Amino acid sequence: MQNQSYNSLTSKEKMQRDLVSAIIEKTLLDISKETCSLVEKRLFADFYCRFSDCYSHPEHLNTILKEIFGNNYYIITDKIKAEIEKHPIDKKLTKFIEVLVR
Repeated sequence: MQNQSYNSLTSKEKMQRDLVSAIIEKTLLDISKETCSLVEKRLFADFYCRFSDCYSHPEHLNTILKEIFGNNYYIITDKIKAEIEKHPIDKKLTKFIEVLVR
């Protein structure tokens, strides 16, 4: 499923991947534990994907958030984007954000 295994990432990409994963999880936990669990389960069931995989596949998270929250998905993606933008942004994170907020 994954195009890029964890071991093939540079140390900077691994840090960014861990950061993105933590931000996604915290954002969802801020809503509720149940919401976080639901999104996590759907990612795994539909895409065999975990929060950490969303760094390389933000389209999976985008799809699940749209399916669960409908037109209100942007509230969550905007929060994730705002948290990521508190950190240094490079081309890979910019692309992640672009795909996530579509």
